[in-house]
Amino acid sequence: MGRGEHALRQIEQHRAIYTCAPPALLTALLRNEALLAQTDISSLRILGSGSAPLAPSLLQGWHDKYGIEIINFYGSNEGIALLGTPEDIPDPAVRAQYFPRYGARSWSFSMARTTLARIVDPATGAEITQAGVPGELRIKGPGVFPGYLPASGVPDPFDEDGYLRTGDILEIAGDDRQYLRYVDRSKDMVVRGGMKISAAELEGFVAGHPKVADVAVVAYPDEVLGERACAVVVPRPGQTLTLAEIVEYLRGLGIATFKLPERLELRPELPRNPLGKILKRELRDELRHQRNPRM
Repeated sequence: MGRGEHALRQIEQHRAIYTCAPPALLTALLRNEALLAQTDISSLRILGSGSAPLAPSLLQGWHDKYGIEIINFYGSNEGIALLGTPEDIPDPAVRAQYFPRYGARSWSFSMARTTLARIVDPATGAEITQAGVPGELRIKGPGVFPGYLPASGVPDPFDEDGYLRTGDILEIAGDDRQYLRYVDRSKDMVVRGGMKISAAELEGFVAGHPKVADVAVVAYPDEVLGERACAVVVPRPGQTLTLAEIVEYLRGLGIATFKLPERLELRPELPRNPLGKILKRELRDELRHQRNPRM
């Protein structure tokens, strides 16, 4: 019994109304209609998910097919900070892309009243308050851990004002600057000829392709531009895919030309750690040692 089937059996047995699951599992379940049809999940009302950016098609799919909403979590081992709930962000597609910006308006849950979050220029430390300017998210509040043990040898993760340096790049968004949009981990950005490409953003768009079961976007070295973007894709069962098909699909979504992937690698599965996070370092190392890109 796979982990997806096991999770569904537990929901059915205990008549669960809420549970958490990583995006990869929720995507696999959503696309396995035969398995879902064999299990009674009528008690389930809401799901929580995080650890990786959520594709808008994932939240929209669960909403449209089963009437189940998904809470979009942002957090880490050092502390959960941002929660996008159906009450605050009713549109599933919008909720997949944005988190509430604490302090910008009143939000429905208590953490919003006790947690401080700001976007900071990582080079200067200056706070960013305008929309559309990427910077490092820094957080402070009771949900954040107090620090590492002195004997660990890990550098102090807090800035001079006591905010946790998350290492994640976000930007202010929304008509009233009421949202925060996740851009990427700073180390996962693809820098193509000086232009920064968010791997996480591109993954969200590629994941919506009907032939794609799973995807990771990583940088591969280029002598002229420094880096280019490669889409590592797990096709849906019985499907195959070409780079041209992905590019055509992305162009139809209005994606900027410089953000389009320039290489495609097909895989039966993506390497993941026990928490379900994609091991991008392994993929980058593999691509770095391949001389002849496969298109």
